[in-house]
Amino acid sequence: MSDSYPCPCCGHRVLDAMPGSYEICPACFWEDDGVQSRWPTMGGGANKVSLFEAQRNHQEFGACDQHGRRHVRPPAEDEPLAPAWRPIDLTRDSFED
Repeated sequence: MSDSYPCPCCGHRVLDAMPGSYEICPACFWEDDGVQSRWPTMGGGANKVSLFEAQRNHQEFGACDQHGRRHVRPPAEDEPLAPAWRPIDLTRDSFED
C-alpha cells in the first residue's frame, strides 16, 4: 500500500484517505478525526476516548477502545508501521491547549 496513510492511533499504513478523513482503521478501529489529532488528550468527537488514551489501549489490548476489539484485524504484510510514527509522549510532545 504505497499510497496509504498511517493511522494516528496504531501507526500502521492502512488508511486510503488523507489525515482527518474520518476513515476507520481496520487494525485498531480508530476513526481518523483531525480534531483529535490536533488535541490528542481530548475525548469525544468521532471517538469516545482521546487519541492519547486510544494509543495506550492499542498497546495494551490491540484496539482503540473495548468496543472496537471485536472489529479489528491484524495489519496485513503490506500495512507496516509508518517509519516516523511513534505514540504520543506528553513529556516530549507539545500540543495546543
